[in-house]
Amino acid sequence: MEKRSCLVVFESSMERRYAQMAEIHGFTLYNVGLINDWKNSFIDNLKTRINSKELLYQKRALMIQFLKDNDFNNIFLSNAEGYVSKNFIPSIQKEIPNVKVIALQHGLFPLKHSVFKEIPRDLINTLVHKVKGIFPLGSGFGGIILDEYYVYSEREKEFLVSKRGWSPTSVIVDIKFIKPEIYQQYVALKKVKNSDEVTAVFLLQGLFIAGLCSEKNEMQLIERTINYLSKKYTKVLIKEHPACEGRLKQILLPDNVSEASNLFESFSKANDAYSFFSTALIDAKIFNLKTVGISSKSIKVDKEIYDNFDLNIDFEKDIAS
Repeated sequence: MEKRSCLVVFESSMERRYAQMAEIHGFTLYNVGLINDWKNSFIDNLKTRINSKELLYQKRALMIQFLKDNDFNNIFLSNAEGYVSKNFIPSIQKEIPNVKVIALQHGLFPLKHSVFKEIPRDLINTLVHKVKGIFPLGSGFGGIILDEYYVYSEREKEFLVSKRGWSPTSVIVDIKFIKPEIYQQYVALKKVKNSDEVTAVFLLQGLFIAGLCSEKNEMQLIERTINYLSKKYTKVLIKEHPACEGRLKQILLPDNVSEASNLFESFSKANDAYSFFSTALIDAKIFNLKTVGISSKSIKVDKEIYDNFDLNIDFEKDIAS
């Protein structure tokens, strides 16, 4: 099946990660090469997306032609939630009706379905598409019914089936299929851990650059969490976010804390993994680590997302107090 399959990667930020998956599974890789940043106000982003219509149309036409020319049996999609997917998937289904279209979960989602969000989103999409010919908003997790959806866990499957109307047979729980490159690293690096040492890995995020908290608050969150972990564990490894390197130079690290250069080697040495809500905690599960999400009133995120992890601790109550 794999050699007749194509993996379509919509956004350029995902290309490196999915190139590994395509190579492992033997998929043909097609990079659409779009950028999907959400940096300004809601209205500014709507305008930016509407103004991107011509580029979107060009990229979509090139993709459809490539898929037709190669006559694939299966088309795997890097994601199916955002506005790019909303504008591309209907064309795939219309232009190539006999192909199986399969989505891959990418990232964590609050598993909530609210008509108070769905109705305004559908209304905006309908009106803008009628006037401008483009959908400026995505359909959310599971909002577009496809032939199959590969997800991380039974939580996502239950949500898609009970709240989004998916058939149970169309939702496949298989994190090793979605993240095969990480499973390969686990097999290559797994070691018998030293029973005398209890090690934690702390996975940093780009909360400030994502608009989820202030820069000052993020540095306070990081520094206080490091001090908390240094007292709780024999060793602490910190993996910086690739978009925010250099922040640890501003902090005087305790003696038992060090910066890690390789994420997977850190997993192989650790017992537990901590982060605010990084998707890297899902990767840590493949290494059989206990995953701990750190919630804080300073971080603008739906608290339901912490149900993805083995444990949730409250920054203000458990760390800063």
